[in-house]
Amino acid sequence: MSRYTKRPVLEDEVCVHVMSRVVQKRFLIDERGMEEMRRILRTQATFAGLDVITFCFLKNHFHILLHVDPVTARMEVSDAELVRRFRALYGTKRSPSLGVDGDGLAVVLSQASERTAEVRRKLKARMGNVSVFMRELKTRFTFWYNENFKTVGTFWAERFRSVLVEPGSPALRSVAAYIDLNAVRAGLAKTPQVYRFCGLGEAANNPRAKLAYAWLSRRRHPPPNTRPKTADEIFQSYLTHVQRIVTRLENEKAEAGKATLDTPPPHAVQEARSGNEYMGKGCAVGTFQWIEQLLAPNGLLGFLNPTKPGKPRTIPGSSLYSAKRWRGNETNS
Repeated sequence: MSRYTKRPVLEDEVCVHVMSRVVQKRFLIDERGMEEMRRILRTQATFAGLDVITFCFLKNHFHILLHVDPVTARMEVSDAELVRRFRALYGTKRSPSLGVDGDGLAVVLSQASERTAEVRRKLKARMGNVSVFMRELKTRFTFWYNENFKTVGTFWAERFRSVLVEPGSPALRSVAAYIDLNAVRAGLAKTPQVYRFCGLGEAANNPRAKLAYAWLSRRRHPPPNTRPKTADEIFQSYLTHVQRIVTRLENEKAEAGKATLDTPPPHAVQEARSGNEYMGKGCAVGTFQWIEQLLAPNGLLGFLNPTKPGKPRTIPGSSLYSAKRWRGNETNS
């Protein structure tokens, strides 16, 4: 028995906010480490077929917001795409588990044999899977850190936390802003655009990172008869939203001496400063209808409470809802 519940296997398009802390909450990730973490994130996401919407790396923890479509990431992948993703991850090196490099993999996949089917199955099993993605990302960084700083042992405090987020919804924008504003909340920057190790900071000098924010309002399979917004429209709208929050935070700081315990902060400020309960420790965030589907007995999260699905809890000052936490049930893991 374990105090942790199993994570669901994602079979449909969804977004996931993942986060993890350094062991003993120590401040061990310096700028060199953050650069390496960013490199690993990009290569690992390319291999896994996941879209990184935004991220934030701090000295003792990190946040990543992913767009996941298991069908595109794992099921509908050609052999040529498998080789491309393999090379993105390993470069010219050999895979420790398969014992081949990119050229060797191309040869293996061109053959019709039992080994070919097994290699293809092993590679696809690692794609579109958030748990495998996080395990490999954290393991690769641990190896890099121990090798470069001459240390041994574990680097991360525990397994990662995750929150499902409704794709193309207002909830997704709120979670992205919560992540991008981490450095502002920590007092490391006045705006996220000047913090190098977050999505907005990277987008300031990287058009490709800017395009990733298109997933905030788009879905891979949009409803029929709808005109999707352009990537630039989505990014500019999101940037305006974040700047509005930053301005309100600055105003709140200026008025700090006049505040009272009975004065609730505006929703935008709440979104930037105290969203951890819902955006970092919950189970899922989205509209009422989406959460209700997840918590139905035959829904993705129905197994958490098979006899009586939990009711969504409203997030104060917002139309968003959150489901209960992953942890707390005594189930086999």
